[in-house]
Amino acid sequence: MENVKDEEARPLATSSSRFANGNKRRMDSSYNFARRFTFSYSDKNSPYEQIWINSRLPRWATKSEQFTKIEDSITPGERICYVHVGKAGGSSVGCSLGFQLHCTNTSQPMEGLLPQRTTRMFHADTYDCHDDSGFFLFVVRDPVKRIQSDFLYERPFSEVQLKNQFPEYYERRKHFYMDCKWRTMEEFVKYGLKKPKSDTCKARAYNALWGTKHYPCHFYFNYQFHLEGLPQNAKILVIRNEHLINDWNGVEEFIGGKKDIIPPNQTLAVMNKSQKDESDKYLSDESKQIVCRELCNEIVNYKKILKRALNLNKDDLRETLEELRQQCPEYADVKEGECPFPMPDIAEKLVNSRGYEFVVMEGSYSHNAKTLETEMHVEKKIEDTSVGEDEGDDDGYQLPPYNH
Repeated sequence: MENVKDEEARPLATSSSRFANGNKRRMDSSYNFARRFTFSYSDKNSPYEQIWINSRLPRWATKSEQFTKIEDSITPGERICYVHVGKAGGSSVGCSLGFQLHCTNTSQPMEGLLPQRTTRMFHADTYDCHDDSGFFLFVVRDPVKRIQSDFLYERPFSEVQLKNQFPEYYERRKHFYMDCKWRTMEEFVKYGLKKPKSDTCKARAYNALWGTKHYPCHFYFNYQFHLEGLPQNAKILVIRNEHLINDWNGVEEFIGGKKDIIPPNQTLAVMNKSQKDESDKYLSDESKQIVCRELCNEIVNYKKILKRALNLNKDDLRETLEELRQQCPEYADVKEGECPFPMPDIAEKLVNSRGYEFVVMEGSYSHNAKTLETEMHVEKKIEDTSVGEDEGDDDGYQLPPYNH
């Protein structure tokens, strides 16, 4: 991107640092070690609570007591960490795995080994996984569709509603949605990327898509963040949103469970889905290619996850890459280093948001409690509905008329 002048633009500086000032002095010396670190087991309640001392694991990231007992009875190599990338279909899958998330009282975990062995979760700034877990299970979705979904999901009704109902998100969402006055994805591209209303809005648009500044939560906590937040040499499994039932069955069989445990005529209950106006996420062909360009590095990371998936075969990869070429023909086949701009350096972002036990000191959580993302799952009213694949965990509120 050329000529982004806003002071928010280039240097990566997370807007939700969890560190007291005294802790920041320890960060630089910790980066190289952070990725090699593995947790030691203890009688602490969770890895998250070992990292963020004086904190409590959010309820939405927990499983019921029946699953806790199962976790204690299996080896670390049998455990699976669920990597929930926002707006990829993860709430629907997570509820079916037995996590609390947005689940209704009527939703029930699926049968089989997968819900039993998927013991903990990594979602946004909540890393509650043991680094020696046998596998790390992603749910992924086409990168452009994921961004379209989150743009509407986090868009507020109005500034008054945002300030009164979601004060913890007020500043970020006001800067992004209200100050720049884009109501739809097409307006976001037009007024943020093509013909910016201001240098400030231009910088916010680019940095949001790159994941280098914190505006919409799930723009920021993207594929790169969740992939680089894993331990080195983590073994990855993948459920593709567009092929959900097939991939769930494939993972179940891969870990030694029953073949075709979900029949072809069955679907998962959809969670965290709201009514929306389809026109609000429409992108013209020109605008879509602009978004593809700015998501180039995100596409690279999406493909990295897919290629490391132990449960996907060459035909599965070929199928998904062809679907990606339909969306982003110019950028679907790019490799790392071939994008128009370099891969973001997210070392500080990982330390501040994912967290590593040895760099977090007592009191860091309480010092920054108001800026944390652990309340993001109470935002939406939920309905227990079932739909077909590629329709789950979607979008957000329809925006009423806004006076420009």
